[in-house]
Amino acid sequence: MRSIDMSLLAFRWLHILAAIVAMGGLAFAHVALLPALEAEDDGTRARIHEAVRRRWLPWVIGAIAALLVSGLVNYLVFTGDAIEWEQGAWLKRTRYHALFGVKFLLAMGVFFLASGLVGRGAGTQWIRDARRKWSTVALIVGLGVVLLSGWMRQLHTGPPRQAVSTSDEGGMEGGGGGFSDGGGEGARFRGGPPGGIGEGPGGSFRRSEEGRSPPGDTPAEEAAPATAPDASTSESPPASAPAP
Repeated sequence: MRSIDMSLLAFRWLHILAAIVAMGGLAFAHVALLPALEAEDDGTRARIHEAVRRRWLPWVIGAIAALLVSGLVNYLVFTGDAIEWEQGAWLKRTRYHALFGVKFLLAMGVFFLASGLVGRGAGTQWIRDARRKWSTVALIVGLGVVLLSGWMRQLHTGPPRQAVSTSDEGGMEGGGGGFSDGGGEGARFRGGPPGGIGEGPGGSFRRSEEGRSPPGDTPAEEAAPATAPDASTSESPPASAPAP
């Protein structure tokens, strides 16, 4: 088993936690906060938005920074190892670099919309003027990033493993009670040792006990020991008369 690099594991955890914070905040704002504020007057909405912005903005900035740093580290480390797979052909065949480029551009779009929703600059005011619409767009694009990340993570298993050598397969399939003689439960034991586990379920007992009577059924003449004839009671044949 390969040893775990704790620094790389820490970057992986950081990336996942930052994504949870960013997507969770967008989902909460779109599903709960913005619909709840529609029933309030303009002044109340403005005060609540400002209070939320002050508290949420540091978390948004921190999540974006963590995603950028951890994502770049994970990408560089992985591609540094994957370049040796099939002499670099694996990366070209899976189009891993292209997938990462699409993911990165989509993520930058989510970062821009998320920062605009909690910002206060005049250049992003158009995002805050239509918060429901742009939060919906940010969630949809963010979902695409998550799905694409899952697909790329599945590729991290690498190229298919080499097939097991013929000699190794013979040991598993044909040698001495192998696992694939074909035919279900009984066939799995068909190659077992003689007189042992060899005839399917229960075969070990059938073969080993054939020709042996069950206990208690031994005939009396076999059970009683043979006794020698008593010389005193045995009758001798009559002596023949002497010849005249």
